Amino acid sequence: MIEDLPSDVAVADGMLLAGYFVTAPERLAGSGLPRTARLVTASECLSDRLSQDGAWFATVREALAACLLFQLPAQARLYALLVPSEHAGGFVADIHAAGTDEPVLLAHLNGRGGGEPARKVAEHGHELGWEVLGYDYGLLHSWLCNDLYDDGVLSLGVGTNDHGLLPDREAAERVAAWANARGDTKPVTWFPGALIEWDTPIESRPGPATTGTEPSAPQPWWRRILQLQVY
Repeated sequence: MIEDLPSDVAVADGMLLAGYFVTAPERLAGSGLPRTARLVTASECLSDRLSQDGAWFATVREALAACLLFQLPAQARLYALLVPSEHAGGFVADIHAAGTDEPVLLAHLNGRGGGEPARKVAEHGHELGWEVLGYDYGLLHSWLCNDLYDDGVLSLGVGTNDHGLLPDREAAERVAAWANARGDTKPVTWFPGALIEWDTPIESRPGPATTGTEPSAPQPWWRRILQLQVY
């Protein structure tokens, strides 16, 4: 069970849970991007996420229950996005400015969610790293999808790990401040966020029985999810 996993992360005071999401690591390669076969991000621009009435879940229980309705790849995992409290205001302001429906994000970031404190959330997971995100009309953009990676490496000397994430909060704070000072990105308030992973398989809807015939090329997992969605 996910709730029984040990923790190897110490969450500093002042961190807020934004919400839970489910995704699988993606291959990332291209000009101006770090090369990795295991990208993990909260940005919808660079990864496909389980989505049912929005991509965010308020609790672990809600996320795992939703997974039972879909066929997920074996690599899919549960994640949480944690945001430093001093950066939550810009995130919330951009949600309000967009006028989009984000009940989970707004409830948690405004302190009205009644969910678990960030320190308690992380007790059962481990920190993968940090990224820099910005909210724009229903989408979370990443600094990686805004052509900032090469400039960030040259200007700030930052680097990313095997998951395409920054190593710590200090690096993410510097990238966020630098991105906010530029005029060539999406018109968002860039903020740092930490990703927590529960590295255990997720129970999901079983796939179709095999027939012994030669399998066809696998479809992208987001397409399988759309085909199997239960209304």
